[in-house]
Amino acid sequence: MDHKVVLFLVEGFEEIEAMAPIDLMRRAGITVDTVSITKEKNVISSRGVTVLTDKVIDEINFEEYEMIVLPGGPGTDNYMKSDKLREKLKEFSIEKKVAAICAAPTILSALGLLKGKKAVCFPSCESEIIKDGAILEVKNVVKDGNIITGRA
Repeated sequence: MDHKVVLFLVEGFEEIEAMAPIDLMRRAGITVDTVSITKEKNVISSRGVTVLTDKVIDEINFEEYEMIVLPGGPGTDNYMKSDKLREKLKEFSIEKKVAAICAAPTILSALGLLKGKKAVCFPSCESEIIKDGAILEVKNVVKDGNIITGRA
C-alpha cells in the first residue's frame, strides 16, 4: 500500500516545521501533497518566504490520504478559517491520523480533539491545550490514539 499524507500550509506557517517533515516523509517514500486552505496556491510563511503548494483544499479528495499534518508557527490560528479542514480534522482524528507540530496542537484542542488525550505543544501554548482538556506530557513527540503532537 502506498502511503499518502496531506500537509496544510497557512499564512504565517513555520518553515522548518513544514519543510523538514515534507523532506523526511518523501525520502521515506511517502507521498506528501502540500495544500493551501484558500483558493491561492501561494502561501507566505512566518519569515516571508512564498511557497507554492501542490494543490488547494477544494482540489483534493480526502479519501486518498491517511494522515493530515499541520505545521505550527505564528499563523496557526489561520487553520480555523477553513470549515472543510476543521470537519476533516475531526473525521481523521477518529478514522485515520492527525499530526500537529508546535503551536498547531492548539487547533486540535480548540476542536475538542485533545480532551482526555496525552499531547505536547510549544511551551507558550501549554496552558491553552490543558484548559481544553489535554493531558500535557513534556516530551518531543506524543502519540495518543490517532493523534500525534510535536513540541518543536
